Formats: sequence, C-alpha cells, structure tokens
Amino acid sequence: MTPYYDDGQCAIYHGDCREIMPSFAQDSIRLLWTDPPYGHSNQDGDLQAARVRDAVKGARTRQVESIANDSAEAMRAAVEGALSLALPLLKGDCCCCCCSGGGGPTVTFAWLANHLDREGFEFFHAVVWDKSGRGDGLGWRFRRNYEFVMVAHKRGRKLAWVNQDRAVPNIWRPMPTKNAWHPTEKPVELVAQFIDLTTWVGDTVLDPFMGSGTTLVAAKRLGRKAIGIEIEEKYCEIAAKRLAQGALDLFGEQSA
Repeated sequence: MTPYYDDGQCAIYHGDCREIMPSFAQDSIRLLWTDPPYGHSNQDGDLQAARVRDAVKGARTRQVESIANDSAEAMRAAVEGALSLALPLLKGDCCCCCCSGGGGPTVTFAWLANHLDREGFEFFHAVVWDKSGRGDGLGWRFRRNYEFVMVAHKRGRKLAWVNQDRAVPNIWRPMPTKNAWHPTEKPVELVAQFIDLTTWVGDTVLDPFMGSGTTLVAAKRLGRKAIGIEIEEKYCEIAAKRLAQGALDLFGEQSA
C-alpha cells in the first residue's frame, strides 16, 4: 500500500485504519499511541457547539467541525477493530496507550479499560492528563478538566520500559494546546514522554487515529520511526507539512 507521505522515518497513510493495518508486518511495532474519537459526538449539538451558537463569553468564536466516527457506536467499532488488528503487529514487550475522556454518559474510559483487559491485552494503568493549566475546564457541577491515557501491554508479557530504575507519577500536567490544527489537539510534550519511557531509538510507533500528526512529530524528534493513519485527508496534509518542517524544537510548536 502506497503511503500518503514517507520521509524514510515517518509514514502517513490516508484511509480507515481497519483497512490499512493488515498490510503491516507483524512484530514490528513497539508502541501504539493514539487519540481516537471519544464517542461523544463532539461539536455535533453538544455543549461546545451551543456555546459557539449562543456567543457565550470566553467560548470559541467559530463552530468546529465534528470528528469522523465520533458517535458511541462508530467509535467502539473503530477502536475495537484497531486494537484487534494492532495485537499481532506489536512486539512481545510493548506498550499500548489509548486516550479517553474522564466521564460522560457513555463512560468510555471504563469500557476502554475493560476492553483492553481482554482480547489479548492486559490493562496496566491509567495516566491522568491534568489540563488545569488552561483554567477551570468546561461544564457544570464537576467541570471537565482532565483526560485519561489508558496503558496496556500484551497479556503474558511485560510493559516496555526503557529505564527500569526510572519511575514517574501517574498525573501529568503539560499545558493544553490551542486546537490550531485539529479539534482535539494533544501537546507534543504529552506524547513525547510516553515515547521516551517505552521505546528505544530506532523503534517504531504506530498511531491508527493520527489526527494532525502529533505522535509522528514527537517520534521524529526523539529518533523513533512512526506510522500514522488518518481517515480525513485534510489532516494527512497538515501532518505531512508538520513533518516536512523537520527542524522545529520538540516543544516549541503548536501541536495536534
């Protein structure tokens, strides 16, 4: 399968990850790090969309496009498919990191943790991304101000960990980005720390829900190889442009 972009270190594929992943070599990926749809139909009649519509003070001034496969049903089908296909691609001692919201009526984080503890994976831990650096969050009663990164590895094997003498807290506080390129941007720093902890130089990182390419940007800066898959072509183009810049400081650019 021909990639959308390939610079010899990072490759981008345009399409549905469930159609593309079977073409990859087994036992070739050390880390799967991805930020899939959360299944909340974000920007599709939700609170964010209402705040833009009603011109709420401090809200975005323009409507943000909805995300592909972001209904509860479509998200679960896409994530289940990606995780199932990823299992044979991952090396024995590996790491699987999947972002998730911390609440909501569909309780996605609980579903994801349980799913990761089946189907050949073993759920290891939930790392909390504390986003309070941006303010008090969004919502009412308990305002939304954190997300999870659910961590797992292959059942019967170990979590990949570069330095066995190193331990880190399970609450991280990198500053949220401004959603310049994608509605659900993640900081490069957040992804980079997982890559640094669980992969060695020369290892390959896979992101089947690539968005605008933050995982690939972080991997490239740290001397890892990376593969990204994205169903929306406009984000493939953005990611390719980011990777082509090449010389930007790891934490100095806006990220998605």
